[in-house]
Amino acid sequence: MKRTLLFTGLIAVLFILILYKIFQDKGRKEQDTVINRNPEIPVDVIIVRDTSVQYQLYTIGTIRANESVEIVSEINRKVTGILLKEGSWVKKGQLLFKLDDADIQARINKLGIELSLAEVNEARQKKLLEKGGVSQEQYDEILNRMNTLQAEIEVLKVDLTKTEILAPFSGKIGLRSISEGALVNPNIVLASLQDISRVKIDFAIPERYANDIIPGARVFFTTDYTVEPFNAIVEAVEPSVDLKTRTIEIRALSDNRNGKLVAGTSVKVSLTLKEIEASIFLPTAALVPSIKGYNVFLAKAGKVDVKAVKTGIRNKESVQILEGLSLGDTIITTNLLRVKKDALLRILKVN
Repeated sequence: MKRTLLFTGLIAVLFILILYKIFQDKGRKEQDTVINRNPEIPVDVIIVRDTSVQYQLYTIGTIRANESVEIVSEINRKVTGILLKEGSWVKKGQLLFKLDDADIQARINKLGIELSLAEVNEARQKKLLEKGGVSQEQYDEILNRMNTLQAEIEVLKVDLTKTEILAPFSGKIGLRSISEGALVNPNIVLASLQDISRVKIDFAIPERYANDIIPGARVFFTTDYTVEPFNAIVEAVEPSVDLKTRTIEIRALSDNRNGKLVAGTSVKVSLTLKEIEASIFLPTAALVPSIKGYNVFLAKAGKVDVKAVKTGIRNKESVQILEGLSLGDTIITTNLLRVKKDALLRILKVN
């Protein structure tokens, strides 16, 4: 009898322990479910404050030589001399090509002999005119002949200068396209000449910035073949907008005496248009696109609130907020894909 009672008691105690374990596990599962349903999302935040920023614009431009010309002949002649070294620097007025001038020289010599005789005749006829030995008409014919010969010689001298092709300005000569003995005409390019001691940086900006850049402004640019940045000074602004692209052409000048900049290559241009003070700027990554524009997520009392905002200008990393936020608001900047309204937050970092 005693054994039976003892065995029954043990069974009862074991049953109670099993029930306790079951209810304990159930409570833990319910607690875990609640926790998993509303987990805390780790985020970084930024505190809204007045910000001063420099508004910069980035665009693509092209390097052009300060002066550039294709060297051609004005007349049809044979090349008798090439007095340049390809790729070398030449000075203004330096002789580059010599063309055949033998026939012109011969004609000048012939007319020179005729002019000498005409001058002697004119002097003789003038003395006779003073003494009444010849009429005024006879003297005028001799004088006209002498003046005509002088004019013809001057014309030939002009043609003679065209047989010497000179550098119109100082610069760097390119590759020549002809050889000595070739017959050239005005349609044949003999070589190119470029002044690259200074270079022009041509670029365009959207029309809405027409009043934000003026001659004398400084711009910065980089190339794909150099490491260091360069600067240039705005020289001129196109007075009208390109109707096709709705942009305004800008030209700046940059020093290139070291010869590092190559004409014709592209550059990345940056220019500071203005500085904005006492305005709200947020990292671009903090904005979430919506149907009506953009939203931001605010952290309030450990939970998420959603706020619609109106944006203004942008720079490389930030965007201006015109409406929707106040100074001191806490804006969530990370883990935005997991964040939703009223979600619990765990702030990791305050920027």
